[in-house]
Amino acid sequence: MFCLKRLVSTTSFHHCQRHLSYVERARLLEKIKTDDTFCNSQLESAKFLLYNKGQPLLRKGAGPGDHQASWVSFSESLELNPAVMSSSVALSVDQEGVARFATMLGSQADPVEVEISNTAKFTDLRVGLFLVNSEVAHTLSKGWSLLMWDRKNKFCSSCGKTLIRSIAGTGSKCSECTSVYYPSTSPVGIVSIGDPSTDKLLLIRQPRYPKGMFSCVAGFLDVGETLEDCVRREVAEEVGMEVESVKYNCSQHWPFPAGSLMIGCHAVATPGQIPDPCLVELEDARWFSREQVREAMERIDANPRLRVGRNNNPDEIFVAPRGAVAYN
Repeated sequence: MFCLKRLVSTTSFHHCQRHLSYVERARLLEKIKTDDTFCNSQLESAKFLLYNKGQPLLRKGAGPGDHQASWVSFSESLELNPAVMSSSVALSVDQEGVARFATMLGSQADPVEVEISNTAKFTDLRVGLFLVNSEVAHTLSKGWSLLMWDRKNKFCSSCGKTLIRSIAGTGSKCSECTSVYYPSTSPVGIVSIGDPSTDKLLLIRQPRYPKGMFSCVAGFLDVGETLEDCVRREVAEEVGMEVESVKYNCSQHWPFPAGSLMIGCHAVATPGQIPDPCLVELEDARWFSREQVREAMERIDANPRLRVGRNNNPDEIFVAPRGAVAYN
């Protein structure tokens, strides 16, 4: 307790002469999330990431992966969103001990003026996630997911009364009963499928993908399933195949549709199977050689905006951009 009190004292928090460690920053963020009085005291010295209709404010970098979030001060945020103190959500604490929040652009603010004054641009989130590094992508994803959770959860599901949100926007409690609510994340299994006998990779195409795009089989975990169960079921449902083994690879938070944890795996298919795509969900499913996959990755590396392109050449195959768990 003594260490925590010393860490969150006004002097150590606002006038720290050294970079805070990860542990110190994690504990400060937890204090912000759980202590409304303390959180409120940090707002005026905080930095804010603005979102306009789901588009975060980004400052252009030298190339793909180099864009950065454009942080604005509390005073500017208050001018652009008069409700900033009651509608922002806590994101993180930087190495200097400064709290970071996400907030919406107010309805009366002019987005173009904000872009000009900050030398930045409100960027489509689906594009922006692939124009930044993984740390910034996590911030953009977290900010939008929390803002959407706050917007959509205003009433108690037990008694119907109004919810009272925490100042940090990371939890709510019922104004009438004892119910408490926190943002939730939906787990998704996403899997690359290989056949060692042919050295090929199976990729699928959904109708909603832009022309030319292929990706991995993916689906939400059902209640009671393990990750391995989910992967086997999704592969069977979507491409009519069986896999012999499933191994975890990596994970990533994804802000769509409302906050998902993408859990990346690799599965080895029983040799010699021919994909039988479920045409209710898929448009195509096929095996790709190592060279074809390499070319698809090079194509998206050269132009990440293919992911949202409307006039792509359907014969020029590409995969999810660098930064997506499917790319790995």
